[in-house]
Amino acid sequence: MHALDAGLIRELAACADLRVEVVAQAGSTNQLLMDAAFGSDPAPPCLLAAARQTAGRGRRGRTWLSPPGRSIAFSIAFERRVRLDPPPAAAAVAIGAAAAAALSRWAPDVQLKWPNDLQRARRKLGGILLECRRNLAATTPGGAAIERIVVGIGLNLLAPDGPALSQPACGLFDGDVLPAHAAEAVIGGLAAAFVPAMRRFLAEGLGPFLDIWRRFDAFDGAQVALMDDERVLVVGRALGLDASGGLRVDTPQGVRVISSGELSLRRLESGA
Repeated sequence: MHALDAGLIRELAACADLRVEVVAQAGSTNQLLMDAAFGSDPAPPCLLAAARQTAGRGRRGRTWLSPPGRSIAFSIAFERRVRLDPPPAAAAVAIGAAAAAALSRWAPDVQLKWPNDLQRARRKLGGILLECRRNLAATTPGGAAIERIVVGIGLNLLAPDGPALSQPACGLFDGDVLPAHAAEAVIGGLAAAFVPAMRRFLAEGLGPFLDIWRRFDAFDGAQVALMDDERVLVVGRALGLDASGGLRVDTPQGVRVISSGELSLRRLESGA
């Protein structure tokens, strides 16, 4: 089992109030942070990384495999007080933009696939899962509850070497040998991007992240289909994101904005 160095991750994240915890094995780092007890006040950000994750989850309940030594899996929990504000659905878009910008130092060809996938050369590199939970039992007399936003990421450091996957996959690093402390470097680098990105998103909204997303958008201008399982719902040309993080698609009936992240986006030329 490959151990992770919590101190090195904390140093590379360079975030004074970030708590870093590492475990040898976990079912799902997202689930562990989601299930943790609330305190009486919002807690500072907490990062949980697992050297091996056995029950990682992606969108639509899909399983995310995290082979030890070849991938990373970690989550960060953010807490704040909220009133009746809806959960910040577009936060995954902001975090995706921050992830792509951070990972480009190792893989300049990294790209984003709406709503929350990372790619290289049309092969899946990783995915982001965002979940929210509110402690309504601790609502203050003024009506404010503590909201916990958990951002999880699974990322291949090297291309998977196991059985064939349902879609082509790749690694952040080429070849079959990782640089020393690659896992800690990537986790720390992503954490250093995620913490300020989440804080800026909660303060300013999605606007500051749209140009970053556009820079890494793998589907801008491509002919695409939006699928529900194998059923085609929308066909047209991808036009990037709107101000809310929805995907704009130019269809024969006009421009539509797709907001449901439960649909699958495919490129028509290749079926990717």
